[in-house]
Amino acid sequence: MANERERRIEKNLVEGELSRSIWKLAAPMMIGGLLQDLFSMVDLYFVGELGHVEVAALAIAGTVVAILMMLVQGIAVGTMALIAHFTGEENHEMSDIVLGQTLILGIIGSGVMVLVALFLVDPILRLFGATGDVLIYAGEYLKINFAFAVSIFIFVGINFALRGSGDAKTPLYALIIANILNIILDPMLIMGYGPFPAMGVAGSAIATVLTRGIGVLFLLRHLLVGHSTLHLKLKYLKPLPPLMKRIISIGSFASLQVFIREVSFLFLMRLVTSFGHVTLAAYGIGARLRTLVIVPGNGFAGAAAVLVGQNLGAGKPKRAQKAAWRTVAYYELILIPIIIVFLTFAPGLVRFFNDHPEVVTIGSSYLHYLALTFPFLAFSLILGQAMNGAGDTKVPTIVNAIGQLGFRIPFAYLFALVLKMGYKGIWLGINASDIVQGIGMILVFSTGRWRKAFVKHKKKLAREAGFLQASTECSSSGS
Repeated sequence: MANERERRIEKNLVEGELSRSIWKLAAPMMIGGLLQDLFSMVDLYFVGELGHVEVAALAIAGTVVAILMMLVQGIAVGTMALIAHFTGEENHEMSDIVLGQTLILGIIGSGVMVLVALFLVDPILRLFGATGDVLIYAGEYLKINFAFAVSIFIFVGINFALRGSGDAKTPLYALIIANILNIILDPMLIMGYGPFPAMGVAGSAIATVLTRGIGVLFLLRHLLVGHSTLHLKLKYLKPLPPLMKRIISIGSFASLQVFIREVSFLFLMRLVTSFGHVTLAAYGIGARLRTLVIVPGNGFAGAAAVLVGQNLGAGKPKRAQKAAWRTVAYYELILIPIIIVFLTFAPGLVRFFNDHPEVVTIGSSYLHYLALTFPFLAFSLILGQAMNGAGDTKVPTIVNAIGQLGFRIPFAYLFALVLKMGYKGIWLGINASDIVQGIGMILVFSTGRWRKAFVKHKKKLAREAGFLQASTECSSSGS
């Protein structure tokens, strides 16, 4: 039709120079990862001005928010995989339909979180050990975040949908807008600057939901009237249970991956804490630096997921496989100078955050151990996400569970306590899991099972696609 909006199509992801495609996706995702970190760092900085009790409340609330992110991550990964598949085979209407179902699932998920906000926040926080003022402040923070969780569900869902379609820049623009506004609003709402009352930790939560909400409005405008890879239309907002089930089927194991990581983290934290505050501080600094190293890895991993999904959809499995391995190679090249810096300048890196002699000694040893297994981390991170992009989220989940629950925790406790190696035993346990996960991902990716998982999803969707598209056409003609 003459008034039909033009659709932007990222054709070069399934043809042409592969390296350019990788960097086109990975670079915005890396910057986006840094901005996500900045979001939490800004909150921590301004809340830190209030005192240690408020910081403790924010820390324990952040642990509980990880539960919310499990649900969000599941929907997002399932969405990205399916949209990548449909975009690769140039079935753009089905990509739009998947987007519509993602928004519906986001609204349903946020409804569940509203119930949690009303009835379960305080019991959950007590379960995590919160008492007194920490319970009050953390409760205020969570109730606001959960009551308006729709902004988080929709924000992340649209971000991953656009990435699956090959557009990594628009989500980055939304993050930039949200971060700038968060930096402005945080001090106003937390400290009470300008016309606003001082709301403390609750002000941090309000700033978060407001800025995420503005980010959502920016993304919705892009989908509704912009020159977008995806088009959002009212007829696509009709619930289609078979497609929602397929999104959840792929995404449920992605949620489980987050759950496994959090469980492993909690057990590890209990062990680290048993060695005292100095070891805990050293571990915290090392963990923070490890997270910074993983940020570019997550960018490459996201690029691998999209490229694998789209090229499988385009009927190019060899290009999909080549994209995954080349993405690993690029991340490994970036890790080489980082490994050298960790091995050479570890004391200086730790001292930048804390100059306590014991913290520097223990933290330096942690960085040395981490550096040795970074190459395995690259294989684990990128090949795992590449399989997620194919729709095979089950196998990466199993490998992660074996590495983190079968090796990291048992070996850390064995080396640290039974063999009396102290904190170095904990570092060896972390090394063991990184090595096992890296080798495990190489082995399972090399079998090509992920291609079979894609074919399985494709066959199921092929049986349902006619019904799904007919359903949207009927709803459109009836409106």
